[in-house]
Amino acid sequence: MEAFSPAAPRDTRRDASRQYRCVMTRARPGRRRHRGTIDELPSGALRVRVYAGTDPVSGRRHDLVEVVAAGPQATRLAEEARTKLLNQVDERRNPRTIATVDQLLDRYLETLDVSRTTHRMYTRYLEKHVRPFVGRLKAGAVDAEVLDSLYRELRRCRVHCTDRTGVDHRTPREHGCDERCRPHTCRPLSSTTIRHVHFVLRSAFEKGVRWRWLSVNPVHFASPPAALLPDPRPPTAEEAARVVEAAWETPDWGALVWPDHDHRGAPGRAVCAALVACRPPGRRAHLPPRHRPGRPTP
Repeated sequence: MEAFSPAAPRDTRRDASRQYRCVMTRARPGRRRHRGTIDELPSGALRVRVYAGTDPVSGRRHDLVEVVAAGPQATRLAEEARTKLLNQVDERRNPRTIATVDQLLDRYLETLDVSRTTHRMYTRYLEKHVRPFVGRLKAGAVDAEVLDSLYRELRRCRVHCTDRTGVDHRTPREHGCDERCRPHTCRPLSSTTIRHVHFVLRSAFEKGVRWRWLSVNPVHFASPPAALLPDPRPPTAEEAARVVEAAWETPDWGALVWPDHDHRGAPGRAVCAALVACRPPGRRAHLPPRHRPGRPTP
């Protein structure tokens, strides 16, 4: 049996040499770990999956998934899709959740700080004109094309009919139809209402970006209807005088209330007028004017 001989001392100068260091840090072929996976489906298509963190809504694993159709170029396209998804994750441009538009709108309405009537109006707009069409879509999958298609549907018919064989009933309550219940005629939503829907969606998706549910707000790239130009038609001096005289002569119609002081405290200067309505008879309810930017208030 050969005698045991100790190993030769290690040459530390050789370890520190530039040539040896380059050899040691060189990646070995076949040992590199790829980020993301590419799986083949039974149909022959390739499914690309990239890990994108934890879903802040459900708390579960969140993956970006893209399916490449089967074909001779499927492998190359799958690699390109994986590279694209990895770039989105590295640059934080990927949606961080698989929450749907319905979930985003529910959270938005919960945190919305507006008056009760405004909240009810927003809820009605979303329930009738938004949720039936895009509510089940993933919030991260909504883009300008989807929103423009939604606005086109709103311009087509305000009740979103599927055919023109329906009936426009005179009341939504149970009733007996008469000549006032006519065959359905499609009427578009007004441009003002569509713009209201657009503003609500823009605010909701902006909240989603702040919560880091989304990377960008797609509503900024949509094309809502143009705003109508204002066309004020104030009454002439003679018409205004007749209105004032009628208000004083007929108390049941109403009365004009003029404040004693303007917004700067100067007495004797009227700066706004509010109608005193009779509802119910015998009780007068004062309806203050709506405050707007640039309008002086008493």
